[in-house]
Amino acid sequence: MFEAIYLPKLNNLSPTLPSTLLKIMEEAGELARAVLQFLPYEDSPEAQAFPSLLSEVSGELLDVAQTCVTMIFVMEDSYGIQADALISGHLAKLEHKGYWFDKAQVYRIETAGNFKYLALPRLKLNGVTLLTTVCKIQEEIGEITQYLGKKTGASGEKQALPGDTAFVGCARELLDVAQCCFTMMYILAEKYQVDIKMLTQQHIAKLRSRGYCA
Repeated sequence: MFEAIYLPKLNNLSPTLPSTLLKIMEEAGELARAVLQFLPYEDSPEAQAFPSLLSEVSGELLDVAQTCVTMIFVMEDSYGIQADALISGHLAKLEHKGYWFDKAQVYRIETAGNFKYLALPRLKLNGVTLLTTVCKIQEEIGEITQYLGKKTGASGEKQALPGDTAFVGCARELLDVAQCCFTMMYILAEKYQVDIKMLTQQHIAKLRSRGYCA
């Protein structure tokens, strides 16, 4: 299975790197809460609460992915990061870690107008669940905050990296968060027949109804 999604630039808002970092932590926490509420029902699709809880997990997942894309746009606009060019390094890292994926597919992250087009691999990993993926997202967000805080000296410690290097590291970690989101989307699609394309369309419609993007 292989999917690609478009997520929009929130061009009616004025996100900054600090505000988006706070937002991604907020959304990851809400995703974790949704998954914890869903777990008791994950093997009981006939339960009355199942559809609404699954929908909540799906929606929060797209919110995390959206915030990740928003931060990529902010880093490109304000810090000169070329996130689209980082995909080859991302794939090399996955391969170095021994993660199997279909190398016959074309993977990329590119800009199409006010949208980011993300095509990331389906990793073949044993023991990956919704819960472990949520934990992995939290780990990656911790690494993002290290790049923007500790490693730049913003946390009061001695600066360990030049700003430009730290921002590139942050962008790479954002790709890791996006990869975790794709992993979870594949789980939802394969195990619960969630329609990723429809889910994305509903997500974008929600953002537009709130006036966040054109």
